[in-house]
Amino acid sequence: MHRAPKKYSEALDWLDSRNQNKIIPGLERITKLMNIMGNPQKNLKLIVIGGTNAKGSTCFNLNHNLTRKGFKIGCFTSPHIHSARERIRIGNELIKIEEFTDILNSLKDIIEENYVKATYFEILTATAYQYFHTKKVDYAIMEVGLGGEWDAVNIGDAEIAILTTLGIDHVEYLGNELEEIAITKAKIVRKDSDVITGWPKEYHNLIPKCKSLTYFENCKEWIEYTLEILDIEQGIQLINIPGRQEKVANFVLDTAHNTQAIKFLISQDKEYEKIIIGIMKDKDIRGIISSLPENCEILTCNLKTERSAKSHDLAKICRELGYQYKEFNNIKKAMKYSDNYKTLVTGSFHTISEARKYLNLKGHSEL
Repeated sequence: MHRAPKKYSEALDWLDSRNQNKIIPGLERITKLMNIMGNPQKNLKLIVIGGTNAKGSTCFNLNHNLTRKGFKIGCFTSPHIHSARERIRIGNELIKIEEFTDILNSLKDIIEENYVKATYFEILTATAYQYFHTKKVDYAIMEVGLGGEWDAVNIGDAEIAILTTLGIDHVEYLGNELEEIAITKAKIVRKDSDVITGWPKEYHNLIPKCKSLTYFENCKEWIEYTLEILDIEQGIQLINIPGRQEKVANFVLDTAHNTQAIKFLISQDKEYEKIIIGIMKDKDIRGIISSLPENCEILTCNLKTERSAKSHDLAKICRELGYQYKEFNNIKKAMKYSDNYKTLVTGSFHTISEARKYLNLKGHSEL
């Protein structure tokens, strides 16, 4: 192995050891880390994207449209499908392996020397803020990972905050009432923020006082109004994004991983013969499965992560709900079984990662 990939692999091993599958809300660790780094986030103009669904699509499309208008745009998204580097890009270019490795190693030194118990997500957030500051981007688009108030991204102050949709997700951390979910998600808003939202109007009173608050219904309108706030000539393009209604042969791949997202996805097309699904065990599994078309066969799968719900447990819920179903040990076997049928693959980013590897799609392997 060449020197750069070896150092990169070692840096990733260290990163993966930092509670990758454990969510620990709170700003204490990221505050300490960013203070030691000199708070690079304070030197950035931030567009922060929160909400339940459509955050990633909004980030990618906003990045694309601002980039094509001639701006240097940093874009931080999560989670990734294949590589952690997908989360940090400038325009269309992922952070280079060497630069990613260097920042991770410098953070490793800071964390070990100062006894900062930073998590996987916090380290990647700090990496993004440092990288965008170093590269002197015009704007940094930052996607909130979970919630808002206690998310590491919220260490920065949003010049523009986009609250996309509002739904039930991450109930273990955010609760199962829309009002309490809205309150924590809205905490990305500052008094000087221009706020754009797709939330139902009865929840607008839960958004903190801000410079302006404007309602629009969908991603296209959110992006158009963002450009208007920035006094940029409009006329936008919406782009295809890997893992978002991605069509390949007889398969449609989509990272929808909560009930609201699944319902929207199915509303676009109900005519699937097979649906391959793998879900995280902390999700509303019954709500997700009950949102699927009644006349399809559901193929339940195990995923290569400890957070995965077991295929057998998914199958049990399918049986209770009256669906036709078949159990599989992995996504690959389910894909082979479905090769001649119109098939939706969905349920999580892990599900789509394995499906894209099976289909040998661009980006599934970086080295």
